[in-house]
Amino acid sequence: MKKSDKNVLLKWANSLSDEELKDEYYSSVYDSLGSQIDKMYELGYDSRDIEERESYEKNLSEKADILGSLCEKRDIMLWERDNI
Repeated sequence: MKKSDKNVLLKWANSLSDEELKDEYYSSVYDSLGSQIDKMYELGYDSRDIEERESYEKNLSEKADILGSLCEKRDIMLWERDNI
């Protein structure tokens, strides 16, 4: 992820409430799960398409990491089960 993209992400994330940030974090983690790259190799995709996908998946993972770090800085508890 480019530094300018990170700065835009940070600015946006800092404007979110704690609950919104937590929701965005969970959403970004979900989006970053799994990879389509192996399947693309199997199906014979062009190497440029695979490289583009690798970059996209890397950015998704970085986004989740950045949002998770912001949650920690705000002392937002993640992955805790609600008492029922």
